[in-house]
Amino acid sequence: MRAAVTLDRCRVEVCDVPPPDPAPGEVLVRVGAVGLCGTDLHMWAGERAGVGFPLRQGHEIGAVVTELPADGSATHLAVGDVVAVDPSVPCGSCRVCRRGEWPSCAAFTAYGVARPGGLTELMAVPGDYLHRVPGVAPDVAALVEPVSVAAMALHRSGARAGDRVVVLGAGPIGMGLVLCARVHGVGVLVTDVLPGRLELARALGADVVVDVSTAAPAGAVQEWTGGAGADAAIEASGSPRALDDAVGLVGRGGTVVVVGLGDGELRVPVPRLLFEGVRVTGSRAGLFPQAVDVVSRLPAETARMISHRFPLTDVAAAFAQAHDDPAGTAKVLVEVSPAGTLCRPAHPEPGPLEEGPS
Repeated sequence: MRAAVTLDRCRVEVCDVPPPDPAPGEVLVRVGAVGLCGTDLHMWAGERAGVGFPLRQGHEIGAVVTELPADGSATHLAVGDVVAVDPSVPCGSCRVCRRGEWPSCAAFTAYGVARPGGLTELMAVPGDYLHRVPGVAPDVAALVEPVSVAAMALHRSGARAGDRVVVLGAGPIGMGLVLCARVHGVGVLVTDVLPGRLELARALGADVVVDVSTAAPAGAVQEWTGGAGADAAIEASGSPRALDDAVGLVGRGGTVVVVGLGDGELRVPVPRLLFEGVRVTGSRAGLFPQAVDVVSRLPAETARMISHRFPLTDVAAAFAQAHDDPAGTAKVLVEVSPAGTLCRPAHPEPGPLEEGPS
C-alpha cells in the first residue's frame, strides 16, 4: 500500500509500505483525508526535538471503517462508518492519568508523532480511539481533531453560556474555538494579523474581530465587555505578543488558557493572581466526543476551514503550501483515498482563503 514518509528535513515522499496486520481489538480503517497542522510542519522541517527520520506523519485523520476486530470488540462501530481518529495515547495508569490529567502524562505518545500516522491508505487502530462522525464525509471528519483541541481549551477556560471569551489567533484552533463557542452559547472576540483569517472567523460566527496589526485589542475588549474584561482569554497563536496581551484582557476571576505552541514566556503580575483571582493554565490534546458534537452540528461551517486540498501523490506540495504561505492558507488537507469521491463533501467547495471567507 502507499504511504507518505518524511525521510529527512523538508523531504516527504510516497512509498510502498506493508499493509497493517490488525492486533486483537484493532479496527482496520481506510484513510480518506488528513489535515496538516503546525506540529506536522515543525516535524517536517526538522524543528521538533526528539523526533527523528524517517517517520509517517498525520494526526488529523478522517477515515472509513473497513474491517472490525474478530474478537467482537468495537461494538460501537460498523463497517462503512465515517470515523475520526483520536491520536492521543497516554499510558492511562500513572498518577497523572489516574487524576484525569492525562494530557500531562510523561509517557504520552501520539499517532503521527511517535507512532505511525494517517498519511497512509490503511491503518489499524484500537476501537476505543475511533469516534463515529455521523452525517459527514471523511474530509470533514479529519477536522474533528483540531476542533477537539479547541474544545479542550474552551473546557479548561471554564467558560459557560453567556460568558465572553477572547481568542488570540485565527488559525485552525482559533476557528475551532469559534465553532465550539457558538455551539455552547459563548460570545467570542477573535484577534489576528491576517485580514483573510479574521473574515473567515467572522463568517463562522465570531461576534467581534480585531486586526492587531493595526490596533491593540484592549480597547475593543473593554468596549465589548462594558469595561469588565473577558471571562477568559485563549492564546492560540504561539505569539509572544499575544501571550502578553492575554493577561491584560481578562477581568476579575478570569482565566488565561495557553494552547498555542511557542517559545515565549507568560508574565503575570502577582496582584492579578492574588487580588483579582486571575487563573492561568495550559491546554493540550483534545476532547473528542465534544468535538464530534460540534462538527456534526456544523458540518458546512467546519468544512469552510479547508483552504487547500492535495492528493497523496502531491503530499510534498501540501507541506510546502502549509509551510510557505500561512497568509493564504487556513487548513491544508491531503486526500489519501484512491477513490476521490470518498473525500468529497456533500456541501459546496469553499473558495481560496485570499478571496474572502472560505
